[in-house]
Amino acid sequence: MPEPPSSLGEAGLALWRSIQAQYAIGDAGGLAILEQACGATDRVAEYAAIINEQGAVIVTKTGIREHPLVKHETAQRALVGRLISRLGLDIEVLRSTPGRPPTPFGWSGPER
Repeated sequence: MPEPPSSLGEAGLALWRSIQAQYAIGDAGGLAILEQACGATDRVAEYAAIINEQGAVIVTKTGIREHPLVKHETAQRALVGRLISRLGLDIEVLRSTPGRPPTPFGWSGPER
């Protein structure tokens, strides 16, 4: 199993290990996408910690408004979802060996 990038934080590293334990991704493209997803997961955790500390709303000179990091956290969460989907890991496939499920284009459906 490839080593996780040294740049990953706690949340990204947890995602890396979880996905690698279940799917054993080894191809260069898959590893690059996984690294991006794990980096985005680290940012989600960072933004969430700041929002939890400061609150989801802030007081400005013009009034109360949503914390600016809320939209960034939401965007990073959406990115993680898209990247996991890009890896094909958002489809539950019953199998006995590790690895990514086949792509929808390569999958012919259930056998009859």
